[in-house]
Amino acid sequence: MWPAGKNNRIRVFALAIVCCANLGSTFASVPEDTQTPSELLEQSRKLLEAGKLAEAELVLDRAEKLAPSDPVILTLDARVKGRLGEYASAVDLLRRVIQLTPRSAQAHVDLAIALADSGDLNGALAETATAISIAPALASAHLNRARILSDLKKDQDAGKEFALAAGLAPDNPDCFFYWAYAEQAQGNVTKETELLRRVTELQPGNIRAHIMLANSLTDQNRTAEAVAELRAALAIDPNSAQALYKLSRALHASDPAESARLRRQFDRLNAQNSVVDEAKTLANQAFHAFTVQDWRESIRLYSEAIDTCGDCEIESSLHRDLGLTLCRDGQIQRGAIELRKALALNPDDRDAAKALGMISIPNQTE
Repeated sequence: MWPAGKNNRIRVFALAIVCCANLGSTFASVPEDTQTPSELLEQSRKLLEAGKLAEAELVLDRAEKLAPSDPVILTLDARVKGRLGEYASAVDLLRRVIQLTPRSAQAHVDLAIALADSGDLNGALAETATAISIAPALASAHLNRARILSDLKKDQDAGKEFALAAGLAPDNPDCFFYWAYAEQAQGNVTKETELLRRVTELQPGNIRAHIMLANSLTDQNRTAEAVAELRAALAIDPNSAQALYKLSRALHASDPAESARLRRQFDRLNAQNSVVDEAKTLANQAFHAFTVQDWRESIRLYSEAIDTCGDCEIESSLHRDLGLTLCRDGQIQRGAIELRKALALNPDDRDAAKALGMISIPNQTE
């Protein structure tokens, strides 16, 4: 719910949209479904278990066309679309669910989440009120109401709802994690620390909680405890730039040698970012070649960008855009291989999934 920065794509990867808009005229049509809605629902659940959101969405869309009044299919399709950033579509689907099941408190909570993701906080707040009126002991309704109140900067009211949610679901780390934000906004550092400690107890692998707790402890001059939390964060992710930088700063006086080592590691991470920038430059050039239909030059530049990138953060997008360009050049088999590489790296890539859904190529590797 309310992901920070997820699906924010740089301009160069607009290629995926351009390509997919033309795929229907390039490839053969997908044959009509022979599976039943229940079979498609089961297939989508297996894809979700495998982390393949984009492919699951395609299957659920097919199921929804065959069973447009099935609240289970509509709800799952909406949740997947929400996770993929298709908030307007998620809202529309969940409104249909509520028409079918108006007394379902969870349906109102689901709609509240989708509305909040789309930016309609007041509408979302109203849905949580409806959910609570139907099921006063539903923890998720209180938790989401608290988060919406916090987003509306009504932190005192949010704190009361967080307390209710935590009382109803004491083992849910989200109750305490987001409650900590509300206490932080009010300057209640001691309470914030208490809540974040609870999160790290319930969810030891939550790196954000460890870093937030370190910040809270640092504000209270509890440096040794902050250092311990930052070490815990680095144990989870040794390449966390934020944890490396903060720990280097925290150890500057007490352990200059380790502080310097951590700073060098931080600098190496920054150097890797320059590799990403170079790959993005090549990808921009590839995109320009694509726009003038110079497929071969575009393919060459995308391939070079992939070689430059290695396993950098945009690798999946580069494979996707190379795959789409290969398909536009008529190299369907090679294009399918690149699209599958993209999906293996990023199962949420809806454009790669849709492209593969429009072609019929046996699964291959290299």
